[in-house]
Amino acid sequence: GCGEQTHEAVDNLMPKHQFAIGDIVYLTSDGSEFSGQIFEFQDDGQVAGLNTLSDKLKNLGCGEQTHEAVDNLMPKHQFAIGDIVYLTSDGSEFSGQIFEFQDDGQVAGLNTLSDKLKNLGCGEQTH
Repeated sequence: GCGEQTHEAVDNLMPKHQFAIGDIVYLTSDGSEFSGQIFEFQDDGQVAGLNTLSDKLKNLGCGEQTHEAVDNLMPKHQFAIGDIVYLTSDGSEFSGQIFEFQDDGQVAGLNTLSDKLKNLGCGEQTH
């Protein structure tokens, strides 16, 4: 048996699920306006806890959090908290790390800014 730990060749591995904590997702059964941010996984990764819910999802009676089967979720975009990104309008030297999302996942908060981005007058973080 493996005990508590094992080592496997990376070529023999697949992700358990396609999502990560911090991902913005929407409910496939209801549409992209019904979205939230993953904050946890339950049931061996089959259920995702969502917070930072869109108004449409809150209006369904979810409150501030809900849990949904990962099979009923789609990514709203390809970004997650912790991703290093750059501004397409300015180039790869204008970069930062995503620390939050606002406006139903349409605006990313960036910190750990590159010097070039700080020199634009952004301070320590920007949206």
